[in-house]
Amino acid sequence: MSALGVRMSVLAGRTLPLPLPAQVVARLRSARVTESDEERSVFTLAFDAGRSGVGGAFDTPMLATAVTAGARLVLVVTFGVLPTVLMDGVVTSVELTPGDEPGAATLTVTGEDVSVLLDREERDTEWPALDDYPQVWAILAPYAAQGIVPMVVPPLDMDPPLPIERVPTQHDTDLRHLVMLAQRHGYVAYVIPGPAPGTSTFYWGPPVRVGAPQRALSVDLGPETNVTAPPRFRVDALSPVRVEGAVQDPRSGSTTRVALSTGLRPPLAALPLSLTNSGDVRTRRLRVSGAGITGAYARAQAEVDRSMDAVVGDGELDGARYGAVLRPRGLVGVRGAGWSHDGLWYVRRVVHDLAPGSYRQQFTIVREGYGSTVPVVVV
Repeated sequence: MSALGVRMSVLAGRTLPLPLPAQVVARLRSARVTESDEERSVFTLAFDAGRSGVGGAFDTPMLATAVTAGARLVLVVTFGVLPTVLMDGVVTSVELTPGDEPGAATLTVTGEDVSVLLDREERDTEWPALDDYPQVWAILAPYAAQGIVPMVVPPLDMDPPLPIERVPTQHDTDLRHLVMLAQRHGYVAYVIPGPAPGTSTFYWGPPVRVGAPQRALSVDLGPETNVTAPPRFRVDALSPVRVEGAVQDPRSGSTTRVALSTGLRPPLAALPLSLTNSGDVRTRRLRVSGAGITGAYARAQAEVDRSMDAVVGDGELDGARYGAVLRPRGLVGVRGAGWSHDGLWYVRRVVHDLAPGSYRQQFTIVREGYGSTVPVVVV
């Protein structure tokens, strides 16, 4: 499948994903992939499943392919000679819908990224003497055999539990437990497809708000414009919060007051809304149990950090003109939108829509306020 110089390849198989036959790929009508740092990535493929000729009298040809429920499926997008693994997932549903004409039908294949493999079994497990960081390594280690490689960033706060005081437990699936542990520290937990087909990286760490940004989103810049329409920017004045409360140390019995209102994530805006609208910032009570002072501060800081992204932009890219795959969970530059909205943004969500002759990327970008912190962005 190709669109204006963009080529997409589909690999599938029960154990090892292999390229689909050319006659099957030729029946692919459209593909949609939704990536987000807040939830599992999902995909939808639509195939022409019409029947004709002698073979069509017995069954729909598409039902005999490797694209079946439970199969591992990989989507690869290639610009020029540079391939990018867009999705590494598992097929969870296959739907055959009859068309209006005799013999016409559509086969819709949907699925989720390979983190679904971590969400199959609820466990009741004890992790004696293991803090959150070593728990993550212990949980992810067995999944390396399925091509899922861990990338784990240690949190700033470490509070190893003494077995005589408490024993950390797990009462959920591995994925949900990893997400819960991440939220304690203001971290995220998600799967990054690739770099090679059939492999993925499970990232557990802080949102990636540093490093080289992706190719810039160009707005109202004549022939250099790569967005189909100017992004829609909105502000949520109720988003930033301060966290206040008190925590009693379980070892010493002393009580310590906690009051936090400033995020610790690397700033992307010159004028954070939490400062310019400080008088309107909401206050939330700190409610933790069984955690020491270090853990209480970490959870309070995580709640403050999560609330900072008060300015949101939504838009759509022309994929062929942009010339690359915009990925969420990283930085991107914006230029041509004016000083208030130019500069660096964090990409929260991207929806990729591919069809013959078309590649559109709908995106959601966020940051904590207005104004650029950099003089220029990467074109």
